Parts: sequence; structure tokens; C-alpha cells
Amino acid sequence: MKRFKIDTILFIIIISILGISNLLNFDKPSISKLENRALKRKPQFSLAELFRGSYLKDFEEYYSDTFILRDNLLKINRDLRYAIEFLGSDISLVTAYEDIQMPEEKDDEYKVSAAENAELLHPETAQSITDGKSTPSQTESSIPKPKAEEELKKDFGDGKDVGYWLVVDGKAVQLFKFNKENFEYYSQVLNKFSEKLGSNVKIYSMIPPTAANFMILKRYKGITDSQNDALAFLKSKLDENISFVNVYDPLNEHKEEYIYFRTDHHWTALGAYYAYASLMKTMGEEPVALEQYETINLGDYLGSSYTKTLDKSLEKNPDNVVAYKPFTDNEYFMYSGTDEKKADIIDMKYADDIKNKYLAFMSTGGATWSVVKTDVNNGKKIMVVKDSFGNVLIPFLLPHYEEIYVVDARFYSKSVTGKNIVQFIEDKGINELLFVIYMEDVNWHKFMQGVENLLGS
Repeated sequence: MKRFKIDTILFIIIISILGISNLLNFDKPSISKLENRALKRKPQFSLAELFRGSYLKDFEEYYSDTFILRDNLLKINRDLRYAIEFLGSDISLVTAYEDIQMPEEKDDEYKVSAAENAELLHPETAQSITDGKSTPSQTESSIPKPKAEEELKKDFGDGKDVGYWLVVDGKAVQLFKFNKENFEYYSQVLNKFSEKLGSNVKIYSMIPPTAANFMILKRYKGITDSQNDALAFLKSKLDENISFVNVYDPLNEHKEEYIYFRTDHHWTALGAYYAYASLMKTMGEEPVALEQYETINLGDYLGSSYTKTLDKSLEKNPDNVVAYKPFTDNEYFMYSGTDEKKADIIDMKYADDIKNKYLAFMSTGGATWSVVKTDVNNGKKIMVVKDSFGNVLIPFLLPHYEEIYVVDARFYSKSVTGKNIVQFIEDKGINELLFVIYMEDVNWHKFMQGVENLLGS
């Protein structure tokens, strides 16, 4: 009993010291380098927010995010988790909150529209306005911020803001739970685009699968649903005027190759190339041979799956990022709010950043919209509505189009452009529309709400 009292007193003393130290620490961090994300900002007090209950919730998130020695405590928690793993050697099941990219702060009108989009959308995998971004330079690095939930869902797949990863032999695999209602909603949204645009614009649907069906060990196959079945269901729901691009089979044929990252949920440039080749086949065109591209080795990479799981086996087994340099002369412009910025399709400023290296692939940095203008001069113009999987695919389209317009539903705003997406397409004389939205975002109703909102009124 005496020992119990001593332990209790020591525990209270330690907690009190940490709590007081945290309150007296006025130099709060704005970024977690360990998790590669922006941290919660201190909320501004108002009676309205207090009575609504949001102030205390936001302050609790801020307090937790900026607690003294937080990254050290996370590492200790990670090590303890490894000590009690139950799935066996080199195997762990990890849950983590999803994120949403938020755009860079620009003019006031742009910030308002971005905040409205964030309220609707909050996660992907994504990455960085007041999502926690504290400076424009941090935004360019697209540091993600998780959206805290009131309650972690217990049943697998019930909370799309919660992601699930199986880490096996130094590879992280994002698990998939097929939701028929969400896939049917995707088809309804695309069918609305088809109805609004009519026969003047050809629509293509490309859905990159996650790596689960290609990388996962057979003994764990039962804990993730068949993405091929989900795609077959969706294909049956699409309007006959929408062309379904089969990327599952080509990727499955090449599953022994390096088509997905081990420490990141995205496909590699090689995986995106096979998807591009399938798109060209669907369009009745010949893909450019991969041998025609100059390869650029960007070195080691620890991606999104690592920053979510902080798994040691991933840290010891980093990815290697290879890019294929476009040979078509081009100019790439990003429009954020009212600002124009010229950028590179393969942006080498990220080459030395081990955790943000995927941003080298045509990172739009939260731009309202972007355009690539080439010297092809064939009159063909395409718009790509995409999530981050589209970034590595788009460079392969350059030899086939005079202009390529790029839109991410999380960032596009009618209040900024003055046009809904149909009016934008008509204004630019765009001939084709390609949706590149990966499996988990198709499976997430709120993300597709953002795509539907592009249609405006």
C-alpha cells in the first residue's frame, strides 16, 4: 500500500512538471519533422466559439499537438507498440487519421474559398491554408495535417478519416473496404458531368488501385476487399458515354515490378506509365515507349505511409524515386487565387527532401488550377481532374496534347475563377476530360462531394 502511494505521488509529480513546463513553453513548434506535418495552431478565443464547443476542442488539439517533448513521446509509443505486436515478426497493423491537402494562403477571397473546401473535405493523403500551414514555404512542401475526430470508429472502414495499413516485411499496404454506396455515388457524379458536357467533351475514368491487391501476402488477403470486384461494380454504373480505363489488369501483369512505393501509398512513375499505356489503348492511340524517356534518380524516399506509421522496418527499407523526364517542350503554369507561377513538371527542388520527394512530380502546391502548354500543336486539349495520384501520370500525356489543364477538386473555386468547371471547360475549348482519382478517394463520399461541387449551379 505504501509503495502504491509512492508510485502515485511520483506519477502526479512527473505529470505536473510536464504540464507546467508545457504551459511555460512559449516557443511552440509549428511543424512535426517526425510526422512530416503542420501542427495545430492556437485557436483565437471568442464567446461564440466557446459556447459552440469548438474552442475547447480546438484548444485540446493544439495542446496535444504542441505538448513538450511530443516527438520523443511518439517515438516511445512506437517502440512500446512494437513490443506488444500480436501479428508476428516484422508484421503490424496500424491505424492513422487521414489528411487533406490545403492550399497556400493568398488573397482574402482565396483563403475564404479554401477554408470552405476544407470544411467539406478534410482528409486524402494529402498535404497542406490554415490547415496548419504557418508560412508559404511550408505550404510548398505540402506538409499534411490530420483532422481530429470525436471518436475513432471501431469497425473497419466505418470512418474514412481513419486509414488502415498492414506493414509486412518492410512494406506498408493500405487496406481497402469496399463501400457500394460510395462507388455508386462516384458513378452518379461522373454521369452528371456527362449530362452537363454532352457529346462535345469525351470523358474518361481512371481509378488507380491501392497496392493491397498486388503486394499483400496471401495469408493476409482476407482482411482487405477485392478492388477488382469494386471496379467491376462501378463500371456497370457508369454512363455508356464515359470510357472506363482499365488500369488494374496492366498493373497486375506487372505486379512483380516496382510499381508501388513501399513507404508511400502512391504508385511509382513506372506504375503510372503502365496506367498511361492503358489510357492510350482506350483512346485508340499508341503510347510513347518508356525507352524514349531519360530517367532521373531522385534517391531515397520515406513517404506518407512511413510518416503515418513511423514503422522502423520501413525506415530501414526506404524507397528509391525514379522520374521520367518529359522530352516534349512545354511551359507549366500554376494559378493560385489571382497569382500566376511558372514551375517545372519535374521539380528538382524536392530532390534532397527525403520525406517530400513525391512532390517533385508536378506538385500543384494547392493551386486553384494549372495548365501545361506544349509545342505539339494538334489542337487537342484535355482537363485532368485528379488527386495526388494524377501528378506522376500527367507528364506522360505531354506528347499527345497541345494543352493539359489540371484541377484538384479540393482547391478549385468558382469564387476565384468566376466559372464552374463546365463553364471553364467551354471557355478554354477543352476536348477531353480525364478523372484520375485513386481507389480510397472514390471510396470516400466527402471527397467525391468536392468533385460534384465543381459543377456549381
